[in-house]
Amino acid sequence: MLKKPLILSLFLLFWSTCTIAQNLHLIDSLSRQLHSAEGKTRFELLNDVAWEYRFSYPDSTVFYARQSYELGQRLKLPSGLAEPLNFIGVALNYKGDRIGAFDNYGKALKVAMDQNDSIQTAYSNNNLGRLFFEQGLLARSYDYFIRALSIFEDLNDSSGLAYTYQSLANLYKSQHDYPKAESNYLKANKIRLALGNTRDIMSGYSQTARFYQDNNQHDKALRYLHLADSAGRVINDEINLAEVHISLSESFLNRGELNEAESICAEALKVIAAKRNMRMLPQAYISMGQIKLEQRDLIAAKKFFNLGLDIAKSTNDIASKMEAHYYLWKISEKEKNKLSVLTNLNAYLLLKDSIKDLDLARQVERLQFEIEIERKERENELLKVDQVKTEAIIKQQRMSNIILGIIIVAVSLLGFVQWRSSKKRREINEKLAQQNQFIQNQREEIVDQNEKLSRRNQQLSDLNHEKDTLMSIVAHDLKSPLNRIKGITDLMEMEGHLNKDQQDFVRMTKDATQAGLDLIKDLLDVHMLEESVILNLSIFDISAFLLEKTNNILPAAEAKSIHLHIAKIESVEVQMDADYLSRIVDNLLTNAVKFSKRQTSVSVSAGKSNGELWISISDQGQGFSEKDKLQLFQKFKKLSARPTDGESSNGLGLAIVKTLVDRLKGSIALESEQGKGSTFTIRFPLHNN
Repeated sequence: MLKKPLILSLFLLFWSTCTIAQNLHLIDSLSRQLHSAEGKTRFELLNDVAWEYRFSYPDSTVFYARQSYELGQRLKLPSGLAEPLNFIGVALNYKGDRIGAFDNYGKALKVAMDQNDSIQTAYSNNNLGRLFFEQGLLARSYDYFIRALSIFEDLNDSSGLAYTYQSLANLYKSQHDYPKAESNYLKANKIRLALGNTRDIMSGYSQTARFYQDNNQHDKALRYLHLADSAGRVINDEINLAEVHISLSESFLNRGELNEAESICAEALKVIAAKRNMRMLPQAYISMGQIKLEQRDLIAAKKFFNLGLDIAKSTNDIASKMEAHYYLWKISEKEKNKLSVLTNLNAYLLLKDSIKDLDLARQVERLQFEIEIERKERENELLKVDQVKTEAIIKQQRMSNIILGIIIVAVSLLGFVQWRSSKKRREINEKLAQQNQFIQNQREEIVDQNEKLSRRNQQLSDLNHEKDTLMSIVAHDLKSPLNRIKGITDLMEMEGHLNKDQQDFVRMTKDATQAGLDLIKDLLDVHMLEESVILNLSIFDISAFLLEKTNNILPAAEAKSIHLHIAKIESVEVQMDADYLSRIVDNLLTNAVKFSKRQTSVSVSAGKSNGELWISISDQGQGFSEKDKLQLFQKFKKLSARPTDGESSNGLGLAIVKTLVDRLKGSIALESEQGKGSTFTIRFPLHNN
């Protein structure tokens, strides 16, 4: 249950631990050389010092890199000016200033391209790709990684290639494209092995091992962990070796080799405890507790879980606290200690909700980041447009000056004409004055109207913010108690010893709780879909997609003795948002089963015609009246048909379907008569995809 989050947290912890190490002797040596260095040599030394400080002291990196950039500008260096800007971006990213990092990476890319500096152009692209990847903007990050890879390949830069292959591997892993992820991890390892940097080799082996662990390929994971262990022993890196040993113990545990797992975990725990590494210590204790639990030594297991929990509380390590409470809950069940079961279960559920809240906050932060980036890009485009307009105005002014000079000469030659027309000019000037006054009055009126519009816009913004805040509060305040009620009913079922009436009450409670959770989910989906317009496009085969969707709903159909089958599906490769299409098909299939009587059938068909993909879902249910069709896709409109087996219906499903179909530039049509079943057909243009 907790294995995947645990692996992810250990991976992030391992990466951060590996990158903290700094070469203090090198920093001292570089600092001494700075005292007497001048010119380009000083520029290069400032860059070297800035780079060495990037992990533990990013402020120092910013300080030295800015000195380097200013010195390079004074020296008017023909290349290399983008390097300190890239270093500033790296430091700001480690500090959490994503927008500042984006600005400096973008500036570095522009400077590098202006100087025809290919190597810094490649690193700038890769840095931008990593920044967007960390913020979840995978499509944009992929474009930058591919540009960087192409340049590094042209330059035959091995270090840059390893760096980019590692970035691409992480990207493919996040997209569950494991063959490509594996290929890129292995390419990066091969290059690093040839370069001979032992610390980079150890890091690469460790990340490759973690990749195989996440995919349950424990034999391969063990091989790379042993390689990482060998590299760590060469450089005598005790703390990173200890973390590799924790990973080794996990692999042995997953293979059922408990003695080996216990021995190597104990060795690692001894080093971590001696070093008082508070970030690694909770997980080390929990890993040993898992081993003891598998050995059925409940007393020792409880001891290690409690030790891990105590350290996690002192460091506010939410993931480790949640994991410790989970295993203590399971041990309490084995000991039949009901009070301890309730205590640890409640603590686990509360922490689980907290992690969900943190994930939501991170999603909001990523959305804000993307909005800010788009705003800056629009500002840059506007600045370019303004620059073009300014240049056009300057040219026009020059032409006006020339014309004005000609006019002055002409007026000088024809002065006597002015004397004749002076009276007429005075009349014209009076009219112009009146017109200017009228224009001034109109301008003041426009300013007043703009101020009123601005105040109204602010009021609307405040109301929208209050709505969003209320939605978040309602979701949090309703979901948490409903999840706890569901958890308690699950626990009551697990305890057993319930008579028939009590079982019915528990089932009714679970059904009501699940209906409430489903309603909250639909409300949040509707709210999210009204706000979000970002599509995550991917290429997939529609036949495999619909087969998976049909298999997922099959248990619900079989429970009602409904024959769910695929009538006809053509193999069509499409590019669209798979998540949106999945929601559309899930809602239509669920409704077809929910509103159909027992012993009927539901069929699915798909194909392409006239440049369009079409998907059809038919049932033999209650159908729709003419009145139903008028309000078919409206929110909270419950139609004449009712679920046939007591299922819940909140009137949001078809509204969500219509919104998602519109987002994908498609159309939806209904063929139905009341009492004679229904057929929903959705169509999407293939050429737009």
